[in-house]
Formats: sequence, C-alpha cells, structure tokens
Amino acid sequence: MIRAVIYCRCSTEEACQRDALVRQAAEARECVRRLNWFLADEYIESRSGTSIKGRTEYQRLFADLESDQFDVVVIKSQDRLMRNTREWYIFIDRLVICKKRLYLYLENRFYSTDDALLTGIKAILAEEYSRELSRKINNAHRNRQKTGSALMLTSNTYGYRKLPDKSFAIIENEAKIKRQMYELCAAGYGSRTIARILRESGLCKRNGKFFSDSDIRRMIRNPINKGTVVMNRKHYDFDTKMTVKNEKDQLYIYENRIPAIVSENLWEKANREIDNRKIKKERADNRKNVEWKAQANQNVPEITIKYLAGMGKNKGKHVLSNHLVCGLCGAPFYRTTRKRKCDRVYEWKCRTYLEQGRKKSGKTGGCENIHLEEKLLFFILYKIFFPDSLSAWENSLKTAMQKLVHECFAEEEKKDRETSSILLKKIESQQKLLLDKYLEGIVEEQQFREKQKLLQKKYNEEISRMAAGKNSSHLKPDGRLVEERLLEMEEFLGKRDIVSRAMVLCMLKDEDKIMVFPEYLEIWGKCYELNVTVR
Repeated sequence: MIRAVIYCRCSTEEACQRDALVRQAAEARECVRRLNWFLADEYIESRSGTSIKGRTEYQRLFADLESDQFDVVVIKSQDRLMRNTREWYIFIDRLVICKKRLYLYLENRFYSTDDALLTGIKAILAEEYSRELSRKINNAHRNRQKTGSALMLTSNTYGYRKLPDKSFAIIENEAKIKRQMYELCAAGYGSRTIARILRESGLCKRNGKFFSDSDIRRMIRNPINKGTVVMNRKHYDFDTKMTVKNEKDQLYIYENRIPAIVSENLWEKANREIDNRKIKKERADNRKNVEWKAQANQNVPEITIKYLAGMGKNKGKHVLSNHLVCGLCGAPFYRTTRKRKCDRVYEWKCRTYLEQGRKKSGKTGGCENIHLEEKLLFFILYKIFFPDSLSAWENSLKTAMQKLVHECFAEEEKKDRETSSILLKKIESQQKLLLDKYLEGIVEEQQFREKQKLLQKKYNEEISRMAAGKNSSHLKPDGRLVEERLLEMEEFLGKRDIVSRAMVLCMLKDEDKIMVFPEYLEIWGKCYELNVTVR
C-alpha cells in the first residue's frame, strides 16, 4: 500500500481561515482514503506561504523527505505549499532526489519533472500575487497613518485602554506608576534603581512580572506618554521577509492626539537625563579604549588591544554569553569588570543580583548566588573537560607549530630564490644588450665601462645575498633564529592560557548550558551531563 502524508496551510489564524483549514485537511484525508492509500502523517499549520520562516510543519515535512516514512505528499494546490519561487524549486529538488512524489488533489494528478517550466511559472505568479498584496496592504496602512484617520496602537499599551470607538482613555492606576517612573528618572535615578524601587513597592506589569530596566527605558522614551503619536515607524519588506525601520522623514507625528499621562516638560527632562547618562557612558568607554591602546608600547599585538578594549562592552558577544545560567533563579550570568591595583578582574554575576542585589529577608527579589572569576572558571572547566594529563597532546601541538613555522619560512625562502633568479637573468640580459650597443658603436667606451661596472656590482651583491641566505636558512629576515621565535610563541600562549581556553571553548557547543549553584556546577550538553562540585 502506498504511504501518503498530507500538507495543509492557510495564511492566517482568523476564525474564518481556521474553518477553511479544517475543511482543507478533511478534503486531503478524503483524497487519501478515496485513492486507497495509507495516511502516514499530517502536516497542518496556519502560516504565510511566502517564506519558510516560522513554518514548523513545513520544515518538518522538508526534513522528513529524506526519511523512509512515506512515498507521496498530498497537497491541495501548488500555492498551498509555497508562494516563493526559490523555495519551491528547493523543495522539488529534494523531492526528486529522495524519490518521493507530489500529488495535487485539486488537479487530480501527480507532479512530473516535465511540468518544471509550467510549475515554475505558477510559482512566479503566486509570488508576484503575494508581493502585490503586500504592497497594497502596506500602502493602505501608510495612507491611514498619513491622514491620521485611525491610530495604529495596540490595546496592550500600558497606561491606556482602547475604547470601542477606537479612541484611548487613561487607566489611572497604571498612569500613576508611569508618572513615578518619569519623576524618578528626572531626579537622576537610573533605570535599574527605578526598577528596584518599583519592585520593593510591589508594583508589577499587567502579566504580574516586575518591571525590568529595559521596560522602564522603553516607556520613558515613548512620546505617547505626553500625548504624541508617532506612526509609520516600520514596514514589512516582502523581498527580505523582514520588518524594516523607516527613515525619520517618513514618520507621521501627531501631537496631542491622545490624553497625556505626563507633561511635555517632565517628558523632556526625563529623556534629557537618559541622554546625559548615555554620554557619560560613552566617554567612560572611550577612556577605557585609550588605556588599552597605551599598552601598545609594551609590544602587545594590535589585535589583542582591540579585543581587550572591547571586553565587557559588547553585550551578549562574549564567548561564554548565553552559557552561564543561575541555578537559583534561572537568570543569565553577565560579565562584569572591576579594577585592582595593577590589573582588571573579570567576573560573571547573576543578572538578578546586578538588578536587585542580594536577597534579603522580608524583601522580594534578589539573588544569593556566588560570583565567578573568569580565570578561575576557565581553569575549572579545563579540569572538568580534560581531567587526564595532556602533555602528549601539548607536545604534538608544539611539533605541529614548529612544522608550520618551518614551512612558512621555507615558502618565504623559495619565493626569495625565485625573485633572485629573475633579477639575475634580468641583469645578464642588460649586460648582453649593453655589450651589443658598445660593439655597434652606439655607446661610448667610457659609458660602457661605467654601466658595466654598476651592473656587475648588482649581480655580485645578489649572488652574495643568495649565498648568505642559503648558509643561514634557519634565520628570519630580521636575523632571529627560528627556535627563538618558537620560544616566544610558546611563552605568549602559555602566559595567557590561550591553549587551555581554546580547548574549553571547543567543548562548549551552542546547546551547552552551565547551571551555577553556590557549591557546584551542572554542565548540560548534547551528549553529556556532569555534576561538578566547586570548592
């Protein structure tokens, strides 16, 4: 019996479309039953067909094509499967390679490779239809926002309630919290401090969670709280399948369109305070860069200076970011920096601790977890992943490094010999040409002797240089021994624990999570689970 699967899709999750999706799935099942096939699986979803992004059922079907679970894919029509020409051809290519068949029950026929041109044209037309529809929708949204006939605001805007006539009214208890945010910010408090004050007062968002510092910054920055509505901020780009921010000259700004929660004077004062704090932060970062660049006089490589200058500044871009998770509260660990007398110390701390401090009796929030010094953390992970001696591995690494350096030097010497050979041939050719011109009487004897002497001097110098390079091939062009350079490289790697760190990072995959507890670590990986006590 032929094994079949069905794929059904509708564009949206609206009630009418959900009913259509149910009917489409029933029709596909009836088709399989009528043809006396075995229904092996069903792939049903409510998503747009212009992209594979977010289409989990389609992606599952695409992956299952390589398995032996079914023989035929049953769909209603070509546009139900895909409205993107490129993705259509990718799907058909895998379908043919995996020796599966595609049945379109609306046309009552199988797809054939002879239909490639026709189906390609249909895919282009379906994609163009979706592009034109997207253009019309964007244009309709833009016209409504341009005329200001309808405010494009969600009903979840904190502090406001959307009324049946599409106007907005203030929710006074939420507006009171927003006014408190603005007043604290204008008084010089940072967003983290404001979040802590609200948390200690027991004030929450609508979903019952506490306000984060990013929530507070976003609300203070939003001009809607002073009654100004800014529209046409973003639009959907059909070709890139991304939501794109519009330029400032494309924004539509309507002042005093809704009731204001705070006065314009308070709004400006709070936002000016955020700008000032941002400028101070940028100045501090610039000073840090200058301090690290000053180390260039100590023979620190430029690439190392750039790396160290950016440490702790790029959020989420450190190699350990998204790996360390607090075992007590579930928050991620953030990398922090503190100064000592002669150097800097990099530590990883729980985000809850950074925002709320230590957990105290009688108060909500806070975290009691430990701080991890980065150097110690790498040492612990190195001992966990590589408990046995690695002297043999390190020796093989040293041998490979020596071989690589010698090969590089040998390549340089080879190129140098080739260049010298070309130069010698050129000098010989010039000497021969000069002699011919002298014999023909074109060049006088005095000129001939001077030029011949100069060319012979260049020839002898090049011969001497080649002989010196051949007798001292163990030297770099700057005169240092190869062995000396190797010792410098080994010392550089050893001082900075680069080899051990690299080995640890090779073990940490994207799916790895390190749960940090006060007395031990739990390392969760794709193929292993370790519980390690930290003493």
